[in-house]
Amino acid sequence: MNMIKKIYYLFFALASPTLLAHHGAVTNPVLYQADNFVELEGVMTEMFWHNPHVRGRMTVVDEAGEEIVYELELGPGPPGMANRGLTEEDFLGPVRVAGYPSKRKINTIGILHVLMPSGREIVQGNREPLWAEELPNAQPDVDPILEAEERLTARSIFRTWTKQGGMAFSPEANDLANAMDWLSERGHELNALYDPIADNVEVSECKQGMPDYMFDPGQMRIDDEGDRIIFESWEYNGIRTIYMDTATAPEPEPSNVGYSTGRWFDDTLVVTTTHIDFPYWAEFGLPQSNQGIIVERFTPSDDGNNLSYTLTVIDPVTMTRPFTVRDNRFWTPGREILPYDCVVEW
Repeated sequence: MNMIKKIYYLFFALASPTLLAHHGAVTNPVLYQADNFVELEGVMTEMFWHNPHVRGRMTVVDEAGEEIVYELELGPGPPGMANRGLTEEDFLGPVRVAGYPSKRKINTIGILHVLMPSGREIVQGNREPLWAEELPNAQPDVDPILEAEERLTARSIFRTWTKQGGMAFSPEANDLANAMDWLSERGHELNALYDPIADNVEVSECKQGMPDYMFDPGQMRIDDEGDRIIFESWEYNGIRTIYMDTATAPEPEPSNVGYSTGRWFDDTLVVTTTHIDFPYWAEFGLPQSNQGIIVERFTPSDDGNNLSYTLTVIDPVTMTRPFTVRDNRFWTPGREILPYDCVVEW
């Protein structure tokens, strides 16, 4: 797959955070047959209630009278379902579903629509329901005690942030004709070797690396611990440590999120990350080497309600020039960071 297509899929997926799942967005044509929209009717017999997303098994009787069992990838994880007031039992029974078949497994479908036994319909993304009244998506639970405490103690960037609908933005995304310029000769070689199904570490190991770690839509807590700053992310329960005092910092060691040091410029935290031991940005590819450097800038708004974020990748091995992405998070006091409980296979 050429680089232009990879970039297209990357930004397409970032523009659709409600569809993001363990196997990627179910509209991602790298992982799903996005030109093959199918509808099925059957009986949901089992549920798999784990992150990174809920799955179900549905038995369908074909025209020959044979039973076929389909595995359904339902998009949200248990918290997303709970936000709609749903439990496992709500899915069991006669259902209708529609979505795209997976390229990874036979008889597996990424689901966009579910008509539940109750007669209500779940719809993923900005789509109109196919069969019935759509079940609304309620707001996540907020702990009033945690909210009150955080409103008293929050300062600067040190609070709980959540990413909302919308995409991470790169100015280069508007000029895909020049996208090939991002990769060096070695970058092209690595990009050509990447298989988005077989080489997808996030799928096979429930593991993310930098810089993809920073763009998940879930809660992220930033805490000040004096000589270091801790980033705690709900997705995959990821932890990043930003060392603010080089005198007390340990020696750098490679890891999936790298080794990060920080410094303040007025209200902006600038973080430099090296020693990243993760071969690709994400399930969409984009190769990176162990010589890559990531520079991030975190700037809170004056009222503390928004966090402006930029991330620049400098990789002399895989890229011909720096690559910058901009994003934004908003303050959500009172939301807990719960155990992620990621399970790869049923």
